[in-house]
Amino acid sequence: MKKSFILATASLVALASLASAAPKTFKADPAHSSINFKIRHFFTPIPGNFGEFEATIVYDEADPSKSSATASIEVESIDTDNDKRDDHLQSDDFFNEEANPEITFKSTSWEKTGDNEFDVKGDLTMAGQTKEVDLVAKMLGAKKNQKGVLVSGWEITGTIDRRDWGINYGQGIVGNEVDIDIFIEAPEA
Repeated sequence: MKKSFILATASLVALASLASAAPKTFKADPAHSSINFKIRHFFTPIPGNFGEFEATIVYDEADPSKSSATASIEVESIDTDNDKRDDHLQSDDFFNEEANPEITFKSTSWEKTGDNEFDVKGDLTMAGQTKEVDLVAKMLGAKKNQKGVLVSGWEITGTIDRRDWGINYGQGIVGNEVDIDIFIEAPEA
């Protein structure tokens, strides 16, 4: 009887501490993070990335539905390993960087779908238009670094259709689907 009481008390204490765990805020370390994409030109996938960005993930382990993510990306930092193509992508044929210098994302919902895996819906603003996107976020792990700071790792993937944002240039030559693959290493803020 005494053992059962102690076990029940210990279980309640563990559950209470989990439930009261405060959400943790993680800010992306740009030196160890990357925002990558891939789109077809005729039949060939062309990779690219954005080098200048900020991203924040607020992760609530006790209730992942209360988690959130935001990001802002500098359009002029696009890099497809071809300066001429990068300049064209910044033009009004594509991103219209002069009028819309940033791409932004703000999550609207998080749903746990598996071990450390989440369906994340949010508003993606690009080329002056905002549309809802559905992404998959996977927490790759979290541990303290040599300075005792908790660092989390994330992979975020999804596919969008560029036409949803009015980016229609090059139909039949440039693919419409854009694959997104983001890696975030983020120390706790």
